Amino acid sequence: MNFKSVAWVLALLVAGLAFFLAATVAWIAGWAWVLALLGAVWGVFLLAQLKRWVPLRDVAWAANVGIGVSVIRWFDLPAGSGSGLARLALFGAGAMCLVFFALIGPGLLGWIAERLRPPPEPELPVEQPASPERLRRWDPKD
Repeated sequence: MNFKSVAWVLALLVAGLAFFLAATVAWIAGWAWVLALLGAVWGVFLLAQLKRWVPLRDVAWAANVGIGVSVIRWFDLPAGSGSGLARLALFGAGAMCLVFFALIGPGLLGWIAERLRPPPEPELPVEQPASPERLRRWDPKD
């Protein structure tokens, strides 16, 4: 692993943390703010998938995971309350939420972007090289 990849991983971690904090503030402000932030992140992810901008797509993925972690924090119970089964259920719900925001949501958005992407342009026709028979019959005089 070289320095550039380590720096990129750190940049993605910082983006995830920044969007975790932004989503936490949005939860305090209300549902509309959370949905607007989630819509903006998913919109940027779709745009990056459509235009094939990999760095922007990765940052949007990290932001999506940050929002997912804030959702987990939103429905988390205090540590001292609840039974062991309730804590286990919340742990499972948190794991499902993280799987959704890290894998399923981006996968569905990527599939939608693939459907929306126009078909690739056909390649330009390329002239086939002359066969030895054709070269023999051509026999240029100059």
